Amino acid sequence: MTETNLWDKPVSHGEILKRVWKHLDLGVLDRDHPFHTPVFGTVAYGAPRMRMIVLRRFWRRPARLAFHAHAGSPKVAEIRANPAVSWLFYHPRERFQVRITGVATLHTDDELHAEQWQATELFSRRCYVGEAPSRPSDKPTSGLPGDLVDRRPTREESEAGRANFVVVSSTIDEIDCVELNVKGHRRSHFAWKAKGELEMRWLTP
Repeated sequence: MTETNLWDKPVSHGEILKRVWKHLDLGVLDRDHPFHTPVFGTVAYGAPRMRMIVLRRFWRRPARLAFHAHAGSPKVAEIRANPAVSWLFYHPRERFQVRITGVATLHTDDELHAEQWQATELFSRRCYVGEAPSRPSDKPTSGLPGDLVDRRPTREESEAGRANFVVVSSTIDEIDCVELNVKGHRRSHFAWKAKGELEMRWLTP
């Protein structure tokens, strides 16, 4: 059977990977970009656990991603028990899906932790001053201290949250990319081997 062209113009793996990198860069810089809030997955008790997070950092060499979390959140405990994680990004206008798998590291007292804490706005630091996520409550609650519900903390007040602030970084070990098109979907796969070599191949969608 003769394969029809996808889509009128040949494309290389390198061009697709460059597109992935571009959107990850934009996901960090632009809070309105679709890649800014990906779905992040962990494993707990043999089952997947998924939630949306905010992408905070992206490095190309070596390829890594990072976001912020509360030290008492279930996802932090799940990563401690099993650091295998996954990420799901989707750009609805471009119909571009990117799945990433990797191994996570928790940063609680190192240079990256200090950098990210300093870069975190005072308003956002409220999340770490408040209670840990997923605690039972008798009524709907934000988990924030009562005197911070309607205002941002001072810098001094915000420092109480530093001990609860965790940076979660993840390697990028594999990327599975699907580009949706009415003329036929295109799927590519990228895998970084133990010595850093990159393996690229096409897959059926």
